[in-house]
Amino acid sequence: MTALRRRTIRPMFRRVVVLTIVVACVAPVATAGAAGRDTPAHMRAVVRAWSKHLNAGDNRGIAKLFSYPATVIQGGVAFRIPTPAGVALWNEGLPCSGRVVAIKVQGRFATAVFVLGSGRPGKQCDAPGKKAAARFEIVNGKIRSWEQVPVPPTGTPAS
Repeated sequence: MTALRRRTIRPMFRRVVVLTIVVACVAPVATAGAAGRDTPAHMRAVVRAWSKHLNAGDNRGIAKLFSYPATVIQGGVAFRIPTPAGVALWNEGLPCSGRVVAIKVQGRFATAVFVLGSGRPGKQCDAPGKKAAARFEIVNGKIRSWEQVPVPPTGTPAS
């Protein structure tokens, strides 16, 4: 092999080896970070963030909590929403604020019970003081689906 070829191949080989080592070290960290976002504590935090943005009338903030396309189910009707603007618009239609009183996490689902408030900015709630429940599917730290579900008889999500 000529000296010129050796000088060209060796630096390329070193770059490939270094790149391989970097990828091997970073990939598990990235995967662990994504999985770490789906801990019960983080899932509860996502639900509370959704409620906080809803109560403030911050529909754009809510949209940042979702992955896309997102699914929302209310009154037995499912909507597949492909964009953040669509999720913001859908949440705009929710008239009541809500105070989280319980969250039960099971697998990738967090079911929350809320006491409905008198309304969101510019809205009038039709059932203040009543309880409502929603089930959030959370994957990789984002809400994949939101579903209004019946309030459990005890007022807190069932095991």
